[in-house]
Amino acid sequence: MKQIIFIILVIFFVGCSQKEENIYLSNKSQKNYKLSLTNKKVKLRPYKVLGRWYYPRYVNVGETFRGVSSWYGPDFHGKLTANGEIYNMYDYTAANKIMPLGTIIKVTNLNNNKSVVVRINDRGPFVKERILDLSYVAGKKIGIDKTGTAPVKIEVLKTPYTNKKISHKIVKSKKLVKKMVK
Repeated sequence: MKQIIFIILVIFFVGCSQKEENIYLSNKSQKNYKLSLTNKKVKLRPYKVLGRWYYPRYVNVGETFRGVSSWYGPDFHGKLTANGEIYNMYDYTAANKIMPLGTIIKVTNLNNNKSVVVRINDRGPFVKERILDLSYVAGKKIGIDKTGTAPVKIEVLKTPYTNKKISHKIVKSKKLVKKMVK
């Protein structure tokens, strides 16, 4: 009996002492990334929407993504976002399925080369083939308000775990966004 209790305690303490966690990019990608969590304070938890699991992951400053972006506005204005804020379609924010909430990104419309800087504060879009949902004002700034969607390039500028001050600020004006980029 003592041996069983000893084995259980050893397994428990070994499990608690591990500093790595597996983070999966998506259901399509079967790659298994191991990231050190020693310096990471942001917890990324999987979540389920419309019967599908999504696995947020850490991103690095300078990392880029390409895909299709859309915008969202009046139907969501005044409702809660994934990070607990009230959605304001006139703030420079966006929704993404896997980036940590609080990440600051630069989005470039590949059709017209216009760019905008936004903060990820929500999850989505949960529409096939789309990687980003911009707030109305951000979408308007790069011309997506008229077309509905556009191919975009996303560049990670800051992450909530590399600069704690950024994750607590709310992007409310162009002036504050420009400050964050520098």
